[in-house]
Amino acid sequence: MGSTNYSIGKFAELSGIPIRTLHYYEEVGLLCPIRQENGHRSYGTADLITLQKIIGLKSIGFSLERIRKFIHHRESEMSLAETLNLQQQALHAARAELDKSLEILGRLITILQREGELEHNMMFLLIRNMLREEKQRSWVTEHLSEQTATALFDISQDAVAELDREMLSFAEAVKRLSAGEPDATEAEEMLGFYVPRILDFLDDKAIANFADIPAEQHERLNQLVDMPFNEREVDWLDEALAHYASKFGLHGIDGKKEAQKEE
Repeated sequence: MGSTNYSIGKFAELSGIPIRTLHYYEEVGLLCPIRQENGHRSYGTADLITLQKIIGLKSIGFSLERIRKFIHHRESEMSLAETLNLQQQALHAARAELDKSLEILGRLITILQREGELEHNMMFLLIRNMLREEKQRSWVTEHLSEQTATALFDISQDAVAELDREMLSFAEAVKRLSAGEPDATEAEEMLGFYVPRILDFLDDKAIANFADIPAEQHERLNQLVDMPFNEREVDWLDEALAHYASKFGLHGIDGKKEAQKEE
């Protein structure tokens, strides 16, 4: 089979690829046209086939470096099927990352529409927590229960928006009330809303496991969940929770602790 030779201008016209792009593909080692004695590039039929491969692989997300390795080195002799499977996995991962970014943007827009402007520290805290939700879910699944993880994370967009709103409201309440006493009536009323709300997510298995979580795992959870409180506010919240639990109890968890004492 004969081979037709094309000048770079004709090759660009036939392929629909700009001359500047053809120059770049040559620079990065994708195309290797023959150089004539006068220095002009000469492209053959094989170059046209190679260019078609480049366009095809690029259209399904291959980087130029991956294309170069595949075309000229066959990715350490991997088959085409193996190479495509790897690319499919990479694109699935990229799509999952993009979907997560879009979800976070949507949640932040909803918060801003409802709350107005937020302090930058709070905004970035929200982003950090949202990005860690898969790890948070894994922790809940391992140390509490799969059912509790499902109740917390497999929820509708409206339910997610409500949880985001409650988290912000809780943070605002703690910051405001921490100027007073941890056993104040208003602090009791605030915790009287949020504590049962949190406990409602825990099934019986999670409640049973809660008392047995080792200290290092509590620390791990603290690393996974950022709270917008300074040291003074954390101390106040600890005291307020201890007072609330002593006065009103913690539904379900207290029963588990009492049963352990009797044993």
